[in-house]
Amino acid sequence: MSSQSSKWPSSASATITLTFDNMGEAADLNRSLWPPSQPIGSHYSVTRMLPQFLALAQKYSIPVTYFAESWNLDVYPDAIKSIAAAGHEVGWHAWQHEAWGKECKDEKDERRNFERSFEAMRGFVEREGKRKVEMYRGFRPPGGSVHGERTLKMCREFGLGYISPAAEEGAVVQIEGGKDSIVVLPFRWSTVDAYYYMESFGKLRKMKGVLPEEPQGTDVLVEAFVRQVDETIEKGGFLSLLFHPFLNDDEEKLQAMETVLQHLAKRRDEGSIWLARARDVEEWARSHPGVLGDDPVWDNSSWR
Repeated sequence: MSSQSSKWPSSASATITLTFDNMGEAADLNRSLWPPSQPIGSHYSVTRMLPQFLALAQKYSIPVTYFAESWNLDVYPDAIKSIAAAGHEVGWHAWQHEAWGKECKDEKDERRNFERSFEAMRGFVEREGKRKVEMYRGFRPPGGSVHGERTLKMCREFGLGYISPAAEEGAVVQIEGGKDSIVVLPFRWSTVDAYYYMESFGKLRKMKGVLPEEPQGTDVLVEAFVRQVDETIEKGGFLSLLFHPFLNDDEEKLQAMETVLQHLAKRRDEGSIWLARARDVEEWARSHPGVLGDDPVWDNSSWR
C-alpha cells in the first residue's frame, strides 16, 4: 500500500503502536529462575521502571498497549490500574509468560491457559466495580508463535479481536472458512529491544543474518527503530515497537527509548503517522476494509 492510498486517520501515511511487554516476576517464576527465598510483589520492573515508562509516554503524549501476564492481576493490581488510568491499553500476555509455541502445544494446555487467565481477568474487573477497567482485547503470545487457526479461533471464542504474534505485516485474517476474522497486529523481531540487548537472543540474531551474534548497543537499536519507522511511513501500513521494562533499568537504555519516542512524536506532529493503541488500530481496520492486507507473513523463528 502506498502512502497516497492510505486510509489511516487524519490522512496519516502509516500507523504505529508503541507496546510494552512482561511484568514483574511472572516469566522468571514460569522458568523456575526466581529464587524461592526472594519475596514476590516488589519487582523493580514494576516499582521502578513502570513509572518511568509511563512518564515518558505521557511526556510525548503517546498511547501504549501493555501486554501483561494475567498472574500479575492479583500480585500487581495497582500497577495494572495505573496503566489503564493513564488511558493506555492492557493486553493479554498469557498466564505466566508461557512460551506459547512450546508450552501450549496441546490444545488442552492452550485452553487451560486461556481459561485461567480470563477467570483472573473477570475477577479483577469485578473487583474494580464502577471504575470499569477495559481489559483484554488482544493477545501477544510469549515467544511470538501460535498454533495456526486453532489459536486464532480460541482467541475469538474468548472475545479477543486481535492477536500480536511475530510476523511481518498487519493483516485481517479469515478463519472458519470466512465465517469470522481476526486482526493480526504483529511485532517484528527487529523492532524488539531484547533482540538487540539480550545475550540469549544471539541465536536469533545469527539466524536472521543481519546483526552479529553478540548483544548490540543502544545506538544500533535507535538506528534500526528509527529507520523502520521511516520505512513504514514511506510504504504505508502498520508497525509495532516493543520495549520491556525489565530490560531498561539503565540510563543509557532509557535515553535510547526516549530518543525513539521523540522521533515518533516528531513524525506524528508532521502528520505522517497515527500513534494508537492496538485495540484502536483493530477497530479502525475492521471499519475500513482494505487498510490492511490479508497475509501477515508469519515468522516462526525461535530465539531459544
